[in-house]
Amino acid sequence: GSSGRLVFSSGSAVGGNSGTVVVGSAAATGGRGGDLRAVVGSGTSGDGQGFAFKSGSSGAASGGRTLVRGGQSGATSSGLTCVGTSNGAAAGSSGRLSFSSGTAKAGNGGLVAIGSGAGTAGRGGSVRVVVGSGTSAGGGLVATASGRASSRSGGSISTISGEGAAASSGSVNVVSANGGTSGGGGRLVFSSGSAAAGNAGGLTVGSGAA
Repeated sequence: GSSGRLVFSSGSAVGGNSGTVVVGSAAATGGRGGDLRAVVGSGTSGDGQGFAFKSGSSGAASGGRTLVRGGQSGATSSGLTCVGTSNGAAAGSSGRLSFSSGTAKAGNGGLVAIGSGAGTAGRGGSVRVVVGSGTSAGGGLVATASGRASSRSGGSISTISGEGAAASSGSVNVVSANGGTSGGGGRLVFSSGSAAAGNAGGLTVGSGAA
């Protein structure tokens, strides 16, 4: 049989807000605060079980928020927030990471924002998207595609370097890697789309005015 369940739940409410469930560790004055860990047990004959965070839905207003945030520091760096999958075994792939907003019936779809913080006495943080290498097949793909529209223009893709208030602006580099001993260098293709009943898109390369 299965082991017993543990359920921590607040009561429901008819004309007000339901109760809050708080799980936390206490603060420490001369050491570290206590850890809070939620670990799902492993299995030997089936898939591992899931671990789900889900905010509440609402029938008349916005749904609830789900926040995962590293701790603040008063003297050094803030805490790390790491979202990752485990390594795959010899007969499988590693797990997928999916960041997606929900669909909308009568409005705009949700926004997915990935960014770093500003620095007041140093550099702003970096944002990097790196694809893993392969030993027996091709390297992984990085694809950036804007949204399709059925009655208006499709979405745009903008790659803009940072402005320099007192010096030069940043560079934008589009480079293919060098080829190996038995291959050529990668191709760079800049092309506009075709048109069924109008003009095809233009391709403009230029420098800024001085």
